[in-house]
Amino acid sequence: MTQMTGQTDAVQAIDSAAVAASSKSDAQVSLAYDLSQLTKPRIALMVALTVLLGWAMTPAAMAFSATLLAALIGTALASMGAACLNQVIERDADARMQRTATRPISAGRLSATAGSLLGLTSASIGVGLMAWFTTPVATGLTLLTLASYVLLYTPLKRVTSLSTIVGAVPGALPPVIGYAAATGHVGLAAWAMFAIMFVWQLPHFLAIAWLYRDDYAAAGMPMLPVVDPTGASTYRQMLVSCVTLIPLSLLPTAAGITGQVYFTVASVAGVAFAVSAVMLVIRPSRAAARRVFFVSLVYLPAVLMTMALDQLP
Repeated sequence: MTQMTGQTDAVQAIDSAAVAASSKSDAQVSLAYDLSQLTKPRIALMVALTVLLGWAMTPAAMAFSATLLAALIGTALASMGAACLNQVIERDADARMQRTATRPISAGRLSATAGSLLGLTSASIGVGLMAWFTTPVATGLTLLTLASYVLLYTPLKRVTSLSTIVGAVPGALPPVIGYAAATGHVGLAAWAMFAIMFVWQLPHFLAIAWLYRDDYAAAGMPMLPVVDPTGASTYRQMLVSCVTLIPLSLLPTAAGITGQVYFTVASVAGVAFAVSAVMLVIRPSRAAARRVFFVSLVYLPAVLMTMALDQLP
C-alpha cells in the first residue's frame, strides 16, 4: 500500500510538473503572440523592404553595408514602436471595434504603460541606429515618419476623414528614407516613389475602411465611408486615385529614371488597378471593394520592385 501510495504521489507530482510546464509554455506563447500583435512585425518587414527599394534606386544599389543594415533595422524598429504607440492611443476605440477588440492592450492583456515603454524604447533604438550609422536627412525623415503617424494621423482619425490623406505621408516616406540613407539627400527617384506610394494608399485604405465601415462607426472614427453612407464619394475618390496613378507611375520613364520594362509593367498594373475601381463604381459591393484591396496588394510591389530592378546593370 505504501509503495502504491508512493507511486501515486510520484505520478501526481509528474502530472503537476507537466501541467505547470504546459501553463508556463502557454503563457510564453501567449506573450509572444501579444508582442507580435502589438509590434506588427509583418508591417515592419514591409517598411524595411520599401526602404531597401529606395536604397536600390541609388548608385549604392549593389553595395551591402553597415549603413544599409542599420537603415533596415532602424526603420523596422521605428515602425514597431509606432505600432505600439498607436495601439496605446487608440485602445478605447480598438475595444469598440470587432476587428481590433482582441488586440493585447484593448483586451486588457497588456497595460498601456507596458505598451508605451515598449513603443518608446523600440522607436528610440530605431532612431538611434539611424542617427549613428546613416545620414542626418534619413534620420530626420525617420523622425518625421514617427511624429506624423503617432502625433498627427492617429489622433486625427477621431476628428476628420482627411486623416487618410495625412496618414499617407508617413506611409510613403520609407523609400525616401532608404534613398537618403544611401546618398544623404532626396533625389528625383525618391520623390517618384513617394508620389506613387502616397496616391496608392488612398484607394488601398479607402477599400479597407469601406469593408470595415461599421467598425469605424462604432469606434466614433469619421472615416470617409462612415460619413458617406451611400459610398458615392468614396468610390469616386478611389477611382480618381487609381486613374491618377497611371500617368504618375509613368513619369519615372519620362524622366529617364526607368526603362521600357518598367513602363510596360506600370502601365498594365495601373490599368488593372483602375479597372477594379471602375467595377466598384459600376456595381458596388463588398466583393468589389475587396477586389480593389487585393489588386492594390499586387500593384505596389509589382511597380516598385520593377522600378528598383530596372536600375540593375
